[in-house]
Formats: sequence, structure tokens, C-alpha cells
Amino acid sequence: MTNIPLNARLLAKRLLLLIIPYELCRVIFYLYAHLHFPGMTFGHLLHIMFVGLRFDISAIVITNLLYIVLCLIPVGSEESIYRRGVIKSIYLICNSLAIFIQVGDTVFFPYVYKRSTGDIFKFLSLGSDTADIMPSVLKSYWYMLIVWVALIFLTYFLYTLTETKPRSQHTPKYVTKSIISYVVIIGLLFLGYRGGFQREPLSMKDAGDYVPVCDIPLVINSPFSIIKTLDAPQLTEYNFFAPDKLQTIYSPYRKASKDTLRRYNVVTIILESFSKEYIGALNNRHKTCTPFLDSLIGQSLVFDNAFSDGKKSIEGIPAVTASLPSWMDHPFITSDFTGDNFTSLAGLLDNIGYTTAFFHGGKNGTMGFVDFCKKAGFKYYYGKSQYNNEADFDGHWGIWDEPYFQYFAKNLDTLHKPFYAAIFSLSSHHPFGMPDKYKDKFPLQGDEMPILRCVRYSDMALREFFKTASNMKWYDSTLFVFVADHAGPSEDPYYSNRLGMYEIPIIFYMPHSNLKGVSHTVMEQIDILPTILSYIHYPNPYFCFGKNAFDSTANHFAVNYINDVFQVVKPPYCLQMEGSKICALYNFRKDSMLNNNLLDKNPATRDSLSAILEAVMQTYSSDVMHNHLTGTKKGE
Repeated sequence: MTNIPLNARLLAKRLLLLIIPYELCRVIFYLYAHLHFPGMTFGHLLHIMFVGLRFDISAIVITNLLYIVLCLIPVGSEESIYRRGVIKSIYLICNSLAIFIQVGDTVFFPYVYKRSTGDIFKFLSLGSDTADIMPSVLKSYWYMLIVWVALIFLTYFLYTLTETKPRSQHTPKYVTKSIISYVVIIGLLFLGYRGGFQREPLSMKDAGDYVPVCDIPLVINSPFSIIKTLDAPQLTEYNFFAPDKLQTIYSPYRKASKDTLRRYNVVTIILESFSKEYIGALNNRHKTCTPFLDSLIGQSLVFDNAFSDGKKSIEGIPAVTASLPSWMDHPFITSDFTGDNFTSLAGLLDNIGYTTAFFHGGKNGTMGFVDFCKKAGFKYYYGKSQYNNEADFDGHWGIWDEPYFQYFAKNLDTLHKPFYAAIFSLSSHHPFGMPDKYKDKFPLQGDEMPILRCVRYSDMALREFFKTASNMKWYDSTLFVFVADHAGPSEDPYYSNRLGMYEIPIIFYMPHSNLKGVSHTVMEQIDILPTILSYIHYPNPYFCFGKNAFDSTANHFAVNYINDVFQVVKPPYCLQMEGSKICALYNFRKDSMLNNNLLDKNPATRDSLSAILEAVMQTYSSDVMHNHLTGTKKGE
């Protein structure tokens, strides 16, 4: 016979002991990514560890549900094979996986600045990238495997401390005690699952009640983040304003140009992980990583208040090519709304006779780009399969930038004019490899981040591309737009905070044109589409979320989203909103590290920026959820 009261007590002990590895995961997470949490004090870290207990306990109960059910089934003694073998193995397997997720998130947080969410499973299912890149990830971060194994051994050791040799009892008092134990433990487990006595179960947004937005990733844990977003609505529809009032604050409808159409070719060059931080001409670096781009900047129009709309490539490509941000936890490409009809630069230019093409040296199918480009109206897609030369394969993602940019130039020469083409580079991506013939030319310099030598290599690839392209007939009548898909990793506290982590280059270059100088107009990736169309005098009205950066009468701002937190940037201020709750206002010109919250000190600015952000949130949520991304409703 099993000792039921003892089983209940052991279950409680074993679940509570899991708090130790969970808290250690939190400490390791902080130590690894401490630059992203500037100003952290020991006292505040202790506070985070304490308030994080609610989220840890909730995650522990959820991830151990199978173990809990099996443990409470009154079968077998504590020394039986069922309890010392089967149930113990399930306990260790479930918690090893939960710890692995947390250790993995620790590694990737400096790249994506968020805990993993439910969209990770859809992302992993896109193409074979994950399987192909996993060996190099494990090789690069082998020490995290050791950390993971150590935490598993700790979990095993803590479990063994609770193993006892109970004596069976069969008295009436024992039966009563059994019933009470079951009722109590089930009640406590339900309370732990919900995260407390509050009306609604604990969610990620509750973390904002304890800490500033920037510290939320430390409060929550990765299993909790994934589970709570797995079946959550991908988008919330907001209703802050009446329709008439909404239109006066923000509208996605753009008017036709009255000027004569200029049939310039358009080339968008999307650079993998090219942070503003890496570019000497934009960041006053004494030793630049981008000598060629720096030289081109002197002949271009540069937007020095430029921001990405997200932190992933899968979010950046739709933002740049279709003015379509992913202001939700799921990238648009993998969301439930990917079947929506939407406006895109390729589609709009195709309507007036442009040839359109998208170039990316990655494996065909990577991140769902092939399907997205087809829906976006690109006539041609040139990927690794079309390149068809394994000698230039980098062994992980696709074709090295230098040969692929030459392939790009030669294929542009075959397109019917005028054309619109976009290219997305890839060599400045983890694992930050280098072609053998360039390893000595672009060595790591001291203890610099590995990505920087890859940036230097990609900059060289750009230089060689322009050498080739400048001798082609179409070159002088082509508008080139340079932009990053998102910012890359950083060792600078400013470029690691909630503002700097979105700063990227946006550069407009056209040979022998008046597009020169520096514009202080705030610009984000989704503004590229309407700005290009304005420059060529696009003759038709259209729908897009971005603003024309050349329109001096427009209200210019940038919006970002991550982990249920919206941010609107309008220099010198940025305002943050978690869900529907305004939580922070900063003057980043005077307070670059975002330490001084002015929410209650500057109500006029707070109300002005919150109105803009709320109008954007309402417009975006309504148009995406109701398939209204072309300006006409489905069926019209």
C-alpha cells in the first residue's frame, strides 16, 4: 500500500525545491546579459528574484502537470519501481526540458531582447534552418551545455534529498489525513497554477506591476512565457477612439502624387544585423567597420533617427518591403493573419509596369520568405537554389555575401526596366563565419564581438557590388535604399537598452542626385515604402502603415513592439505602454539610459504621445484582424 499523505507532502517538497534551479537560471540569465539591464543594484536584483517566484511557481506547476497527476495516483509505495523509476524519470525529463529552454533563451536574448514566446514552434517549423544551424550553436556555446548539465544534476540531487523509506499506516486517522492532504495539495497546486488569488490567471503583463519594462525579461521565465502565449490571442483589438477622431490622429491612407511619375529603378539593400552602432559615419567610431558604407554616406541622404520595427529578420523583411510591422507576439509571416491581402512595394510598382525581384542567398524556404514574396507580388525569387553553386555555400545559412552580391548585380542587368529589386544579405549572422580566403584579411581584432569582422566582410562585398553595378547602364537611374533588418548584438549599454536596441541605418542614395545630407526626421522601416513612392511620384492612392519621410507636414514618429510592450519614439521623448497601460516616459536626449521616468512630471507630452500610440494600435489591430490591409475590406 502507498502512503498517501507522504506522497502529497513529497510532491509539495519536490515542486518547491525546483525554485532553486529556476532562481539560478534567473541569476545566470542576468550575469550573461547584464548589459541589457543597466543600473541594476543588488537590492533590485533580490527584489526581482522575490517577485519572480510567482511566475516560477506557476511555470513549475504547469510544466510538471504529468508528474503531479502520476504522483497523486494512489498506486505503489515510495520504494516501488513505479515511483522510484517511472515517476522520477518523468520529473527529471520535464524539468530538464524546462531548464534547457531557459538556458537557451539566455544565449539568444542578446540577439532578440525577449524571452521565447509561443511563436517559436511555428518559427522552428519554417525550413531546415534550425536543424542546420544547431551544431554550430552548440559548438559556439558549449559552456552553456555544461551549465545545463550542472543544473540537471542539481535538480536530481535535490530530488534524492526527499527520498525516504515510509512506513505504511491503515488507521481511520490515516484515511482522514489522506483526504485532507489531497484536498490541500490540489488547492495549493491550483493556486500556484493561477499565480495567486487574483481574478485573472497570472500573465506576462503582470510582471510590469513590479518592475520597469526593461526588467520584465528577468522577472518572468521562459517556460512561463512560452506557455502563456501559446494559445493566447495573437492580436488584441483596441478601441480607444471613435472613427472620426481616430482619422485626425493617424491614418494609413496615402494620396496619389500630382507630379509626373519618375520611372527610376529601385533597389533596397537589407543588411543582416547592421546596427547603427557598427557604422563609423553614424556613430563616431574611431575605427569603423564599414569604410565603404561610410564613404557612400557622404554622398547620400541619411536619416539619423532611424529605427527598426522589430528584432528579428522575419519581422524586418515585411516591414521594409510591405510597410507591414509585426506589432504582436507572432511575426506576421507566421501569424494567423498571413493569409490577409496586403499592400507591398512590389505589388504597387508592378501595377505601373515595374519588374520585381527578391534576392536572398539563404536556402529556399528559409523563414517563409518564398511564400511571403509570392504574396507580396514579387515576380521573381532568387535564392540559394537559383544560385546553384555549392562552392559558395557558407555551410550554415546560404551563399557568402561577396559572390552573391555579384550574382545580384548580374541578374539586375537582365531585368526589364524599370525594376524594383530587394536583396537581403546573410553573412553577418551567427555563427559569424568567414570564407577561408578572407580569414586573414578580416581577423578578429582583440576581444571585439565576432559579428564585427563579418560586418567588415559584408561592407567589402557591398563595395565590390557597386564597382560592378556602376558600370551598368541602369545604375545612374537607380535609387538605392540601405537598411538593416534589425540591430545586432551590442556591448554598449545604450545600444542594449529599450531605445538603442532598435537603432539602425536608413540611407537613400542615387548617383548624381540631390539626395544628400542628414535628415533628423524620425524614420522607421515601414516608412521606406511611402518614402520611395513619394520620391518617384507614385500616381495612385494606396494603403500603408508607414509615413512619407519627405513630407514635412506629417507627424513623424516610430513605433516598436516586444513582449506586450509598445513604444513610440518622437524626439526627444519615448513613451512605453504595456498592454493598455502607459508605464513610462523618457527624455532620451537628456537621459539616454532611460533611468528617469517622467510619466507624472510631463503630462502634456505623455498625453500627446499616448494618443498617437493608441491611434496606431487601434488602426493596426483593426485592419490586421479584419483583413483590411489594402484599404478595401475582403469581398469589396
